[in-house]
Amino acid sequence: MQLTEQQTLHTLRPYLKSIILCFAILVNISRPAVAGQPVVDITYNPNLDALCSLFQTDEIKEEWQTELSARLEEFKDQWIAISPKLIATTEEITGKLFPEENFTAYLTLCNMPSQSILGISINMRYALKSFKQPAVPLRYKVDTLFHELLHEFLAEHPVQASELLKQHVSEAERTKNHLHLLALQKAVLLKLNASDVLHDVMAIDSQLPGGYYRRAWEIINASDTEYLKYIAEIRQ
Repeated sequence: MQLTEQQTLHTLRPYLKSIILCFAILVNISRPAVAGQPVVDITYNPNLDALCSLFQTDEIKEEWQTELSARLEEFKDQWIAISPKLIATTEEITGKLFPEENFTAYLTLCNMPSQSILGISINMRYALKSFKQPAVPLRYKVDTLFHELLHEFLAEHPVQASELLKQHVSEAERTKNHLHLLALQKAVLLKLNASDVLHDVMAIDSQLPGGYYRRAWEIINASDTEYLKYIAEIRQ
């Protein structure tokens, strides 16, 4: 006997909760994660960009949103492939663990810097060919997300009474706030034999407005071993 759609739904109704629960479990099982590492959910919501544009004069164009939506899975795939090594290497170098918690990274086209103060947000404008050519590599934005995650790591393991920061008391606060972070990012990429990636990160960071990152990289790269001094303070 062939059941109608309504009869089928009526038959399955008592089992729907179990079906939904099993589906949720399967989704979590299939979700790539490494035990003991933080989980980062990456999302893009055009509605948030629309809300942001109400407070800015810059228009967020539809072709930007279309391109970012089309490349969202590519960005996620790169993060899934690379981030476990970045996180594990950070922990190996410092002897300290990332906080075991879930983070959400919001990709945005809003005209604002990537940041981790009010949740993690990553400005994706310059990675889009529809916004600017040549676009920065998508891998650079993956490392930007890692950069913001390192802020969370260093907030969990703050450097106390840094003697190195005392040597740069006259530098801009934003520059000083990135010295240990960039030293750690450099150490991780070098340990992973990703010197070409590090070169891109330093070059693109140094073009960011204000010159804070450029100056921070200059300090970190003052000698071949300068960055290791900052790593030593993180390890204390």
